[in-house]
Amino acid sequence: MAILAIENLMVGNNLLAFLLGLWSCAIFFNAIFSHLYSGSDVHYYIAGVLVIFMSLSIVYTGGYKNTGLYFIFPLLFIQIIIVGYKAAIAYVTVTMGLIVYGLYNQWLLQANYDDEDVTRFLISAFCFICVAFIGEFFWNQSRKEMYRDTLENMRQANTDPLTKLPNRRFLEAVYFARATEDPADYFPLSVVILDIDHFKVINDTYGHDVGDDVLVYITKLMKASVRATDIVARTGGEEFLIIFPSVNLSDAVKLAEKMRVHIENNPYKSAEIEHRITASLGVQTALTDAQIEEAIKQADINLYEAKRTGRNKVV
Repeated sequence: MAILAIENLMVGNNLLAFLLGLWSCAIFFNAIFSHLYSGSDVHYYIAGVLVIFMSLSIVYTGGYKNTGLYFIFPLLFIQIIIVGYKAAIAYVTVTMGLIVYGLYNQWLLQANYDDEDVTRFLISAFCFICVAFIGEFFWNQSRKEMYRDTLENMRQANTDPLTKLPNRRFLEAVYFARATEDPADYFPLSVVILDIDHFKVINDTYGHDVGDDVLVYITKLMKASVRATDIVARTGGEEFLIIFPSVNLSDAVKLAEKMRVHIENNPYKSAEIEHRITASLGVQTALTDAQIEEAIKQADINLYEAKRTGRNKVV
């Protein structure tokens, strides 16, 4: 558009040159605005309005030798893409409504179009708009499906399929990264490693199906013992990792003890089985993001100490 503005200025078509230059500058500054305020979508709708005025300017002046109508097609397509097919229904309706009004009231325009050219343009524009909307609709549906598939794949990759808890990958790729970026909201960060005592006995005695049910049951007990801001994750087998953000070591030990007692006081029950379950827990606290891995290792050491010294305790 800027190039066309310069060309029209050189041949003396000053009004068209001015309008093309005006909208070129408006587009440029709107693009800058979109980068400065990338969190807002308003610049998309501003761009859609600019397309309306650009189209009207072209229709009004007629462009070079009344060929301006040809440029309406890419502008309409750009409008549909920019604001999305739903909002574009309103934008395109307004744009085409004003264009049709101008073409059938040419005494308002500087340009003068033949009736045959107007009819052919409107028929072509109608067909073009229909095809563009159909294409954009199916492309939009395809993007939604791809987005849903991507979210589902991410959820599956970061979630334990049995307990529906976050897994170790989620902790490392998402949670700890978030804590590192905003340490004031997370540290001191206490970690608790929990291991179900004698879980192999449950599997050997009742079978792996019951063992899976016990894991799901323990998950419910743990989630009932933590705050909304805490994280319970399954890191493998019968082992779980609990994260207490903004909790010091002494408070973390109290929270872990509360969880241990809750598990002990709520034996697993089914139609034919009632089995008392206990757990051993190791606790440690990281004061900074650099200490997270060290805290997890120490919590693991503390867990084995709890198991070595009798199980069903917090160390």
